[in-house]
Amino acid sequence: MTQVRVSRKERRKQQAAFGQQRYEGSYHQFLDTSGRKTDIDTLLAGAIASGGDFTTLVSDMHGRIYAEGIAEADYGRRLFSPTLGDIRSLPAAILDAKEELPPLDLIPTDRGALETFLRGLMMRNGADNNIDVIVGGWAGKLAPKTAFDFHIHALVTLRDCDQELYTALVGGRFGLVIRRLRNLASNDPTSMSKLRNLLVAQALIWCAHDVQMVGARLTKTPSFGYLVPGSSQSIAPERALNQMRARRTALETALDLYFGSGDWRFGESACVPSGVNLPLTKHADPLIRMIAKRIRKHPDMLEHGGKQLDLPRLMQHVAGRLREDDALMARTATPQTRGVGARVFATEWYGLPPLAALAVAIRRLMQAEQQLPVMVDALIAGKVLATPLAPYEHCQQYHGYVSRLEGLLAFYREAIFDYAGGKPDASSRPWKAAKASLDFLTERRSRELNDHHGNATAPNQSLYLLDVIPEHRFFIG
Repeated sequence: MTQVRVSRKERRKQQAAFGQQRYEGSYHQFLDTSGRKTDIDTLLAGAIASGGDFTTLVSDMHGRIYAEGIAEADYGRRLFSPTLGDIRSLPAAILDAKEELPPLDLIPTDRGALETFLRGLMMRNGADNNIDVIVGGWAGKLAPKTAFDFHIHALVTLRDCDQELYTALVGGRFGLVIRRLRNLASNDPTSMSKLRNLLVAQALIWCAHDVQMVGARLTKTPSFGYLVPGSSQSIAPERALNQMRARRTALETALDLYFGSGDWRFGESACVPSGVNLPLTKHADPLIRMIAKRIRKHPDMLEHGGKQLDLPRLMQHVAGRLREDDALMARTATPQTRGVGARVFATEWYGLPPLAALAVAIRRLMQAEQQLPVMVDALIAGKVLATPLAPYEHCQQYHGYVSRLEGLLAFYREAIFDYAGGKPDASSRPWKAAKASLDFLTERRSRELNDHHGNATAPNQSLYLLDVIPEHRFFIG
């Protein structure tokens, strides 16, 4: 069969026809129809369909890109699905949901599925990984493979005599396990010791899950699609910020023309009557020129489902947004830069390059290997946790700490970042990552129990996002 290649002109006609389609129903039904599209026609139609509620439009479109249309109630089922091949294939929203636990029906019951589940908690990247370097942190004097096999055997034995306790322990709902341990402490010290050791090992497996969540999240970068002319691929943060600066300059020019002066910068202003007819195509940047040209050729695009775009309200909304003094808007008002901004989004998010950010999580995993036994004993004794993990102190490093850090860094760099040797760039050299992560933890020391994801004002939110979170699971179940 011969394929007919569609010309660029014909594609434009098809896009224009799509922009003239009429979606019946509510604004959210429109979003369900348009999905994640960020092309100009969809954005215009969405602006009209929203009834001028542009804040909701942007928020909803961000959510659909961030979570790829997956409902929050389905995060756990997607994250712990037995059919998931590579955790890095999940959207950023799920990888940020560190406190997510598997639905009870996904907790395995047979030995083979249990082993696969535990291996997946520690590393699931689509390959057959040697997890000895992870298990070595809690194997004690046993070989890692032997220790892992013993752990699985102990869990299967527990399953046969107490299904409820087994389900809680495997599934990260350790609150029930702690309560059982408190009862056993006085009634059956021998059984208490066995269950306590089983809990420590399982809690450390879940901490390794935290680390791979951090690593997988670091592989995700924003994609701006049609919002950045000429590029539908991920771009560096400096270029993204420069594009926002260009958008702001273009919008300011358009608003000056629309309102007849720059008075809109100081408060709400009335437009000049001729403003709506001004030739914005001569004064705006490429994205606005594209929009203006599309509207001139197809004026009916400004209608959607019987509604018309309220242009005065739109311009007032844009002017009001540019007057806001939040941190992001302030950055868009600064001059464009070249070669001085962050090269990767991890630096924007955490102040660290990717390998250094991952090294923070690795150091906290190693810290958990030391402190979790003490933490579990304190909980069994009825004490209340003051902090998730104690403040990170460089002086507490044990003999062999450096070699273990190097081994874990090498493992995660290969397993998550697909590093296969060769010459790494300066920001991904292990010794630089180790030093940067140490400086980060020395400065922040520890976090509070309420420094959680979503709390933008928490002083140590970045530490939470890079941290292991065993304390969360001790209070669940």
